[in-house]
Amino acid sequence: MEELWALRREFSFSLRDTGLTKINEDIVVPRSRLTDLFEFAAKLQDKHGIKIACFGHAGDGNIHVNLMLDTNIAAQVAAKEEALDELFTQILAWDGVITGEHGIGLAKKPWWSLAVSPSADQLHKAIKRAVDPNGILNPGKFLG
Repeated sequence: MEELWALRREFSFSLRDTGLTKINEDIVVPRSRLTDLFEFAAKLQDKHGIKIACFGHAGDGNIHVNLMLDTNIAAQVAAKEEALDELFTQILAWDGVITGEHGIGLAKKPWWSLAVSPSADQLHKAIKRAVDPNGILNPGKFLG
């Protein structure tokens, strides 16, 4: 079991060792959609010219989709947001979620309104106001 965990840990490090910029997205899809996700990632890779590596917690549908950018190629840098938009839109269409363990933060803020209902958004904001009435915790970030 430890050998398997070691292999899993090293996979992420090996992606960094490619010299490419690793944009790691932790999405979740229903397990019945795992094959669809891998096929969709291959289509995104072909369409945008960005290498994509997927790995993760297949048992619970939490997959790390890594866009591997060569920042010296302007077309890849320019295509990153469109590729992410297509990825997140498809994940949500499959009744998945755009984050499984790393949260929304600044990186996924543009997709927040697609990912939650207006009532869930209002609930999050109410909790934020309750625990941070002066708006001093992470000002301007996700729930700003």
